[in-house]
Amino acid sequence: MGKKIGRGILYFILLCALLRACGALTGHEHTWTDATCTEPQTCSSCGKTDGEPKGHTWEGGTCIEPAVCAVCGESGSKGEHTWAEATCTEPEHCSVCGRDRHWYSLPLGHEWIDATCTAPKTCAVCGETEGDPQHVFVSYRWETTIEPTCQAEGQAENTCTLCGAVETKALPTVGHKADGWTILQEATAGAPGVRVKICAMCGMELERDEYEYTTADSNTGGSGGGNNFNTYNNKDQQNTTDRYVLNTRSRVFHLPSCRDVPRISPSNYSTTNRDRDDLTASGWRACGHCSP
Repeated sequence: MGKKIGRGILYFILLCALLRACGALTGHEHTWTDATCTEPQTCSSCGKTDGEPKGHTWEGGTCIEPAVCAVCGESGSKGEHTWAEATCTEPEHCSVCGRDRHWYSLPLGHEWIDATCTAPKTCAVCGETEGDPQHVFVSYRWETTIEPTCQAEGQAENTCTLCGAVETKALPTVGHKADGWTILQEATAGAPGVRVKICAMCGMELERDEYEYTTADSNTGGSGGGNNFNTYNNKDQQNTTDRYVLNTRSRVFHLPSCRDVPRISPSNYSTTNRDRDDLTASGWRACGHCSP
């Protein structure tokens, strides 16, 4: 009986040894490490692998910067260009690096809509504007509302033919204007007279002159400076568009058609557009023949 027990124990020990030997021949319990971006799952004891690498998890990456793996930090390759369509002012190009897609790429150009009274010139595609709203004014319709003088600018107005808006512009000052000679001192046989030309707008003295006393007998050859109506007959003196003819010697004003006008000495002849009341207030007398 004891021998049987001993043999059983021996058989058990031999069986365990045999099973242990068989395990060494057929394999072992693997200790796996996790797969990475570039390596599959691997046994840390024997190096056996299982499955596939996980692969990189790329983030970012443009045409000028490479992508980077979010797991291992490895740099990848650069990305493609990001092409932006051509616009009115820019050709088709990469929105990242600015490179034109083709060497012959050109902007599309604006599609302008003409300015109106309320809106400036505007591109129908991109909305860009240029200039200011434009009224339509006719160049010949400027109407003078304030006459310019020698001291102040005038003003003219024009009206837009579309909306009725009024535009004004300044008229430049004009030069002084005299209405002929004004006698300051009558000439006598013993002393010359003094006469001046005065601006009708501002009253400035523009010219001063001394003239000699003359008589009818001294007016010969049409060169005298007196007031002898029998010496001259210059009908061209009636050809004026001004309102009145002045005899600066006698201080009398006439209508251009007056019969006395041709006989005024050329040196005493002048014309004016001043009003009658203005002349009489300044000491001029109306002709008794033509009653201006």
